[in-house]
Amino acid sequence: MKLFILSAVMICLGCSISGCGGYSTQNNSQTVGNLAGNWTFTYTPSKGGTAASVSGTLTQTGSSFSGTMTLTGSCATSGTISGTISGYSLTGTLTETGQETISITGTQATSGNTASGTYQVMTVVSGSGCTAAMGDMGTWSGTRTSGGPGAGPYVGVVQPADRMAVQLALNLKSDAGQVSGTATFINSACLHSMNVAGTLSGMNLELQGDGGMDGSLVLSGTTDKEGKTLTVKSTVSGACQAESGAGTLTKVQ
Repeated sequence: MKLFILSAVMICLGCSISGCGGYSTQNNSQTVGNLAGNWTFTYTPSKGGTAASVSGTLTQTGSSFSGTMTLTGSCATSGTISGTISGYSLTGTLTETGQETISITGTQATSGNTASGTYQVMTVVSGSGCTAAMGDMGTWSGTRTSGGPGAGPYVGVVQPADRMAVQLALNLKSDAGQVSGTATFINSACLHSMNVAGTLSGMNLELQGDGGMDGSLVLSGTTDKEGKTLTVKSTVSGACQAESGAGTLTKVQ
């Protein structure tokens, strides 16, 4: 009798460990990809034609992502994107302002820094310049940048058309697509130092600054994927408007 009872106990203990009766201790949690950050996407139509560039900053809460995008080579110049990601599979909608809506599906790489998939134009606003695009489909691919300008400074030279070169130093910080900091000028006849602020959409940078009586500044340009180089066009207003020009700034390590 004692041997029988001991055997029954051992069998029950074995069931508890191995999952007898269909019980399983398997972990059903699923990894959710993270799309938060600055992205640049290329949309390539399957029937040929010009590829479009879509860039901007995505935010993500749980499995839902969204962002405001800048478009180049498409019917509109701006739009919004929203969708969900399950594991590394994503679905969403790109809405081009006043033009069309595009359905997207795809997969984010497990590295988190690239993604790709397919798209199809679902609706087109009547009378818009995108009428011919109805039903168009193709592929897309995207790359996440390092987030653009980090703590600076960035230093370089802006070369006006007919004035002496102006040295410019930008000390910047970025957060969720918003960029702010200071701009300091050397060899400028009017500009000294001013606060600047603006946006980073993908790799496209826009900054504005007001130096009061010294004049105001608009900087537009692009950053490389690593955030180490800024290629800018400087537009100056006020007494030093002739110092408007273009140049390249490099991050000081």
